[in-house]
Amino acid sequence: MTWIKACGGGIGLIRIHNCIWIRAANAANQPQGPNQPQGPNQPQGPTNRKDSQALTRARLRSAARAEFARRGIAAASIDRISESAGFSRGAFYANYAGKHDLLLELLGEHQRREIEAWQALLDTPGTLEDVLPALRERFDAFARSAEDALFATELQIEALRNPDFAPRYRAFTQELEARTLRLGEAFIARAGTSRVSATVLGKALQSFSPQLIAEARLGIAPTDQTAGERLVAIITELLGTGRASAAGEENPA
Repeated sequence: MTWIKACGGGIGLIRIHNCIWIRAANAANQPQGPNQPQGPNQPQGPTNRKDSQALTRARLRSAARAEFARRGIAAASIDRISESAGFSRGAFYANYAGKHDLLLELLGEHQRREIEAWQALLDTPGTLEDVLPALRERFDAFARSAEDALFATELQIEALRNPDFAPRYRAFTQELEARTLRLGEAFIARAGTSRVSATVLGKALQSFSPQLIAEARLGIAPTDQTAGERLVAIITELLGTGRASAAGEENPA
C-alpha cells in the first residue's frame, strides 16, 4: 500500500492543509502514510499529528490577525478566518472554542515575545542606564501596533460580559503576571536597588503599559515624550534611579 497526495478536491482518508492523502494499492511499495518517512521524490506531509495541529493553529492565527486588522474583531467571522487560512469551519472549532479564544492566544503570543525581548536585554552585561535606550525603542515599536491595544481591550470586555470566557481570561492574566514579576525581578537585579517589591514593579508594568499605549494612540499623551520614554521614567522612579528620585535625595526636605 502507498499514499498519494491529491490537492484541490476528492474524498480521502485524511485531509491536511487542503490536500487529500488517498490510500492506493501498490504491492511494490512499503506502507507510507502522511506521517511516515517518505522517499526523496515523494511529497512531504507533516511529521506527526502534533506538528500538523501546531501548523494549523499558526495558520489560523495568522489569518485571524489579518482579518481582525482588515475588518475589525466584531466583523471578522470564523468562516472568513477559516477560509483565509485554507481550512473548513470544522477545522477552526477543532482547535479553538471560539474567536475570542484564538484572540487570547494571538495576544499572548505577541506579549510573551515582547517580555522575552525585554528580559534578554536586561540579562546582557552592563548597568541599567546602558539598556534603557534599547528598552525605550522596543516599547515604542510595540506601542505603534494599534492591533494589540484593540485586542487587549476587546478581550477584557468579553471577559466581563461572558462568564464562560472569564476563567480563560483569568488564566491568561495570571500567566502575564508571572512573566512581569520575573521582569520586575530582573529590573531590580540590574538596578541594584528599588523602592518597591518585584511584585509591585511587575504589576506596574502590566498596568501602565496598555494605558500608555492607549494614550499615545489617542493623542492624549504629552507631545514631548513617547510612550517608551514615559514607561522608562515610571520604572526608574519606582526603582529609585530616576531623575526625580536623584533630585530628591540631593535636596532632602
